[in-house]
Amino acid sequence: MGPSIDHLALAARDARASAQLLADVLGVAAPAPDGPDGDMYNVHLDGADVLFAEPAPGVDPVTHHVAFRVDRAAFGAAVAHLTARGIAYGNDPEHPDNGETSDPLGSPGRLYFLDPDGHLFELTVGPD
Repeated sequence: MGPSIDHLALAARDARASAQLLADVLGVAAPAPDGPDGDMYNVHLDGADVLFAEPAPGVDPVTHHVAFRVDRAAFGAAVAHLTARGIAYGNDPEHPDNGETSDPLGSPGRLYFLDPDGHLFELTVGPD
């Protein structure tokens, strides 16, 4: 499996209202609360989701969050690459420098890292 977009996260002042509007316009199912705190809303599309959430503390709301689904081998290679380049990563979008890769949401692995412009990138291990 090659990398694919898992989801695109967009900052929103009212995540539910923004998600509902997009779902209505696209004619897809109404979003339900999502995430560990129920404060995010996913609009499910074929092959990827658009996630609306309030920006995480310390993350500039004009930057973007893109999540990529990769296989285990690509995930391991990405961890090795980030480590070799001295780029911080972590399994929590609010602490993308905690060095952890376990997934609190249940997949075999998850990590976040910031690019030089502050965009938050996420890698999550997809099903085998």
